[in-house]
Amino acid sequence: MDEGPVLHHYHVDDRAEVLDFIREAFPANASRRLIGQWIWRYESSPLAPSEGSAIDFIRIGGKIAGLNPGLLLKMWMGGIECVGASRGGWIVHQAHRGQNLWQRVKGKPAKVRPVQFGWSRLPPRVNAGVKWLSDPLRPLIRVLDAGPLIAHFTHGRRLAPIGRFASAAASWSAKPFRQRPGSRNGAVVRLDTFDDRVDALWKRARSATSAMVVRDRHYLNWRYCERPEATYMRYGLERSSELDGFLVARLSTYQGMPWGYLVDFLAAQDSGDALSSLIGEALDEFRRLGVAAVVSYATDDAVRGALFRSGFFPVPQRKPIRFVRYLRASRTDLARFSAMNTWYLAMGDGDLEMSP
Repeated sequence: MDEGPVLHHYHVDDRAEVLDFIREAFPANASRRLIGQWIWRYESSPLAPSEGSAIDFIRIGGKIAGLNPGLLLKMWMGGIECVGASRGGWIVHQAHRGQNLWQRVKGKPAKVRPVQFGWSRLPPRVNAGVKWLSDPLRPLIRVLDAGPLIAHFTHGRRLAPIGRFASAAASWSAKPFRQRPGSRNGAVVRLDTFDDRVDALWKRARSATSAMVVRDRHYLNWRYCERPEATYMRYGLERSSELDGFLVARLSTYQGMPWGYLVDFLAAQDSGDALSSLIGEALDEFRRLGVAAVVSYATDDAVRGALFRSGFFPVPQRKPIRFVRYLRASRTDLARFSAMNTWYLAMGDGDLEMSP
């Protein structure tokens, strides 16, 4: 009689076995990326030493057949602080797919966090089956050089000059809305690291009505200064000795084109149009780097307003990425955060930006 699937909780001693499973279950590029991130992502995060891990895996006959990695994050739930888990998906080895392993598994996770969330392209009915809420979140895009985009999507270069004219016109039309460094809002500077000023900013900027990942200096330095295989551009809006806002951006590629991401951002609620200043500085740098377009994800009305004023627009998608979340039923104090519009989200929340 074959042994059934048994759930196990991850410990550091399991690392070599789990990494071997990843090499078997993922394509080469994806497995190299995840393995290169593993220690930083799951074992060196600010909460990992004290809270352990949020990684579960299935063994069948002594061999790993499925993996559910989770990243522990400190959450701010409208004034309530708790530990949450950002889930990276339920991975099943090719030899066991279609067998409903995660539904058949024996045992329970070591600790179910009160808040769990992630990003998915699965249809809503799949997440509803495991009592996860699911809503689409469409990206916002700012075209900086339409020439490469048109050349790529038309497989030719005859329309590229028209595209460059269009992108120049869009840049000119957005200029009246952009606040430049040295304005009444202070000066935009590059940040080597995040110091204790960002802790003061976090206390000023966090919302009493929103669900947010806690953006203190411990988290931000780990997330955007210590990641092993990616480099971020970090901007701060300084006024006197205070930090009124920050923005994190990253240069990447998409379909062979230089591509930009606005990964994370936060501004004090009383800092005027600090976000516009930060966005404008990042866009200027992306232009100097020859970037074709810049993408961002945002749910906060103030952030979306600043992005729209900077020339961003929503991208229609047939199958958009979906923000999925689970709130433990016993935590009735968190029930109000089941609605998507109660979440403050950026691309850097969870693993959405860790893959490209």
